[in-house]
Amino acid sequence: MPEANKTLLYVSHLKKYFPISSNLLKAGGSVRALDDVSFALREGETLGVVGETGCGKTTLGRTILGLIQATAGDVYFNLPEDVMEKVMEKEEQLNKYLKKTTLTPDETREMEALEAELEEIRSENSLTRLSSRKMKEYRKYMQPIFQDPFSSLDPRKLIKDVIAEPMRLLTDMSADDIFDKEKELVEEIGLSEDHLYRFPHEFSGGQRQRIGIARAIGIEPKLLVLDEPTSALDVSVQAQILNMLKTIQKERGLSYLFISHHLNVIRLMADRVAVMYLGRVAELTDTDRLFTEMLHPYTKALLSAIPSIDPDRRKGRIILEGEIPSPANPPKGCYFHPRCPEAMKNCGWSPRDIAAPVRSMLEPYRNPEAKDFPPISEIVTDEEANSLDVLLSTPGANREALLKLFNDLIEKEAKVGAGIMFKSIESVKFLDDGVTIRVQQIEPDVPTLKEVRKGHFVSCLLYEEPVQKAREEVIENASATATSD
Repeated sequence: MPEANKTLLYVSHLKKYFPISSNLLKAGGSVRALDDVSFALREGETLGVVGETGCGKTTLGRTILGLIQATAGDVYFNLPEDVMEKVMEKEEQLNKYLKKTTLTPDETREMEALEAELEEIRSENSLTRLSSRKMKEYRKYMQPIFQDPFSSLDPRKLIKDVIAEPMRLLTDMSADDIFDKEKELVEEIGLSEDHLYRFPHEFSGGQRQRIGIARAIGIEPKLLVLDEPTSALDVSVQAQILNMLKTIQKERGLSYLFISHHLNVIRLMADRVAVMYLGRVAELTDTDRLFTEMLHPYTKALLSAIPSIDPDRRKGRIILEGEIPSPANPPKGCYFHPRCPEAMKNCGWSPRDIAAPVRSMLEPYRNPEAKDFPPISEIVTDEEANSLDVLLSTPGANREALLKLFNDLIEKEAKVGAGIMFKSIESVKFLDDGVTIRVQQIEPDVPTLKEVRKGHFVSCLLYEEPVQKAREEVIENASATATSD
């Protein structure tokens, strides 16, 4: 039986960037499929991974399995308990240093010593650092179950050869032992020995997925990475497969990394849930708590989309504005802030966010008082400097009056609609050329995944200390007012 508190898998700052090839018309870059993902998975536990299409769920599973090479970060798996505890302790100590904006000389030396010690541990134990030969030793303990049962089975092989392949490649079992094991497996998944002598095309989708499960558990792994294992199946078959997976997990003490976009499936299967957005973990906590006490604005919107026959619940649906940003050019600060209904001025607003709104702000059809403002010839953004330049077609005759009008319009826009982005403007000034107004924005803050309640991790600036204190004061004042009334 698995040990309830023993960590089987520990993922630390895992990144996977896919390069974008450059040509004469398009500059190169990279798609940030995974951007600093960390979590732990205990023995016998199921961790659900949810999020919109393109958030990095499948890439996470494949990178952990070593099917694609990580760009950075580490994956620790099936280590002795004392080694795993040491790894997690050292990684957490390093995280505390990395989160600090400034370090004392003593702290710098301590961090450098810690990094050197960790580098030695990583080179010996992290799956992302191992050679192919060493990685093969771990593959017998971690196996995938793919989304599409039609393409994950070799159509040219008999089922007995499909199921036998991992046992033949990763174990020392004899041919007779493998065949005996196959007969046990097909019975366990609800098929018969006769099915071993058929080809994959002779089976339904649900049967093929059962065969994929048999292939995965034949070598007695400790971890299954299930990538949307029921999404390609009929609804009537999904329940059968899910029940079978729960039975197999209970009997064998397996750990599951269960990837799905189906929230009700995750609620049924997972002990804990990680919500991903644009390659990052937005929220991580126990399943029951996530569905009843969600904290991250993205999680609230995601869970509000669950279909319901309750008309009152349907009225609470949160519709997110805008499109999912490109992982090749993600926003600054919090990746979710351009679509967030609770965004603050320091969440990551950048020149590219406010360039179009500033141009619109200066149009007389929107603000009649802007009619006397000189025409704009161009708006130039500088993401690195976090500023944008508004170039006037003619020099400003009265700079002070124009700057006052500009600031008044910013203040006006900040009070309506999506005006929060205008609150990120720190200063406005004329440059010496007389035709350029420079708009400087505040530097955005970057949220990190932190434990805001016991066992409940959130990556959101709403739960950083200053905002938390302000919230508590509001609650205390409201309580005091209610008591006095």
